[in-house]
Amino acid sequence: MTTKIKVVIATDQTNKKRSDSVDLFSQQIWCWGRDILRTDGNWLIHYGFDGIYPPAEKAGCKNIYSLSLSNSKNLILRGFGAIFSDQDFGTIFVPRTDFQPKYTRSGELETPPWEVGDLSDLKLPVGPEIEHSSSMLIEFVDWIIKYENEVQNQLGIKYRANTLSEWDNGKRRVIPPEEIIPMWVKIKNGLQEAIAVPIITSDEQSC
Repeated sequence: MTTKIKVVIATDQTNKKRSDSVDLFSQQIWCWGRDILRTDGNWLIHYGFDGIYPPAEKAGCKNIYSLSLSNSKNLILRGFGAIFSDQDFGTIFVPRTDFQPKYTRSGELETPPWEVGDLSDLKLPVGPEIEHSSSMLIEFVDWIIKYENEVQNQLGIKYRANTLSEWDNGKRRVIPPEEIIPMWVKIKNGLQEAIAVPIITSDEQSC
């Protein structure tokens, strides 16, 4: 008897978790933008990112920030989401608007992601792709946790609170700085649990 990986269950609880993930990720991208504009210097560059300027034909685009995580893994941050690549397992694009990764088996992008349209070849994962994309998403969230720990340890929680001052426009949900890391940890744990729990399919129940 075989099993399948349980990734998403369409329940109110799952929808709430996804809403939390979208809200937190959108705020996180804002924070990265503020870290770039930090008065005392670009924190992403200090952290090890490379800033890539757009070519003339993409003059209206913001810089790409790319970080080599190892010989085979790379992370790119954009205002519209993040791209995590692993030469062994492929590439995921995590959109800012829904936090549901899109996937390609290729571990390298053919075109730099200046715009969302440059990632049109990435699709929602199916079959065994789901496990690969979920594992990479967990690794990406783990990186965010380490990044935020470094920010709060080196720059202080007051710095992170200041970066959120303009984010609070009375319409957006604001996650307080002291809750950012615990929420990411909760999201990571939920993703790990979703991968670990097997489910029985209808055809298996008839065996």
